[in-house]
Amino acid sequence: MIRLRALMAVLAVVLACAAGASAARVEPADGARVQAAPAALRVVVDAPVEPALARAEVRGPDGAVARRAVVTGADPQAILVPIPADGPGTYRVAWWGLTTDGHPVAGRTGFSVRSSTPVAGDVQPAGADDTSPLAIVARFLVLIGVFGTAGMALAREWSIAGAWDAGGTGPPGSDHAAQVRAAADAHAARPLGLWWATWWALLGAWIAGLVLALPVQAWSTGGQWSALLRDSRWGTAWIGLLVLGVLGGLAAAVARRAPRSLAPSPARMYALAVPGLLGAVLLSWSGHAASGSDATLGVAIDVLHGWATAAWLGGLVMLLVLCVPLLAAMGAGDRVRFGAAAVVRFSSLAVAAVVLLVITGVYRALAELPSLESLWTTDYGVVLLAKLAVFAVMLVIAAWNRAVLHPRLERRALGLGAGDATGTAQLRRSVRAEVALGTVVMALVAVMVGLMPPT
Repeated sequence: MIRLRALMAVLAVVLACAAGASAARVEPADGARVQAAPAALRVVVDAPVEPALARAEVRGPDGAVARRAVVTGADPQAILVPIPADGPGTYRVAWWGLTTDGHPVAGRTGFSVRSSTPVAGDVQPAGADDTSPLAIVARFLVLIGVFGTAGMALAREWSIAGAWDAGGTGPPGSDHAAQVRAAADAHAARPLGLWWATWWALLGAWIAGLVLALPVQAWSTGGQWSALLRDSRWGTAWIGLLVLGVLGGLAAAVARRAPRSLAPSPARMYALAVPGLLGAVLLSWSGHAASGSDATLGVAIDVLHGWATAAWLGGLVMLLVLCVPLLAAMGAGDRVRFGAAAVVRFSSLAVAAVVLLVITGVYRALAELPSLESLWTTDYGVVLLAKLAVFAVMLVIAAWNRAVLHPRLERRALGLGAGDATGTAQLRRSVRAEVALGTVVMALVAVMVGLMPPT
């Protein structure tokens, strides 16, 4: 069992990695001496900048003050700061803004024209240039809400409802289906209540993350609330995610009016999943994938990666809160038959999700890392490496489940083995461990989203 103390230690390491500011290249360079004041100072960052959120302040040596910044379509990764002609001496410049993938950028510099004196008064950027712990918490809440609500609904439909429809797994020719369905229905009230409580909790995390993210992001851009929501990709995604969260709550309110059943109409479960699936699209559209050289392909690949994440990790949560308690309440024979059917179905879903995760993950890593050394020489690479290490442990557990535990349950359901206590207990421990590790993966992803890729 993964203990909370160990999880907090991992998160402390990655939060420390995330504390560094993003690098910007300034022309003229900080401290440079030039013969004539440039028409504009050029600040180059590692992603396109939102023009409506670019701001700057310049102070000249004789007291001139200018507050203006420009981002052009021909040079989208550069903030151009017009410099007032104020004679010889040292100029001070501060800038701040937001990239199209949601990273706040800010900084200050100084340069001299012919002479180092007189020196302009100090200037400070109104925005921030680091990863706020509150921003990481907000992203984590949104991520687990978006992926969790979608995955829990999909996995319930594909695994639990499918197992109930089939009447479990049993020896050929046996007439067990009606008995297994009746036994499952007889013990379903508490597990279904736990499933709904967990689903609502994840939706609450989604909304809470959005509520926290808005003031944090507004503060990081110098308090530009209206421009942030109206004129930025991040703001459009925030509004879309809020609307989808509300629609998800309405869909759940309608779905809960129906009689509780392990196999409700598929339309109800898909209605619960769609907001999260569309939310994953918005997260990709407003993230790193959209700022690359081939944004359309990058976003499409990232969306598939998100959907696979939802199916696997959300499905594990479904197993933990619905399937495991249900099996624990059922009698021995029915437990094995229903458990084998549900777990085997989920196993097929998980294998497809893992294959998709590996393929899309490799593509995204190659797109965002300029070299193998970036894995251990950049903050982004270190956090990605930590995520891959946790993912590898999850793969080992999943492989053991697929190769050992699931066939064992299926053989017993078919009457080819005796006893079931060991198999169901191992399933419970395995799912708990995978859910704990999956939580760490989501926390690492929340940190990665806040770091500028080294490209």
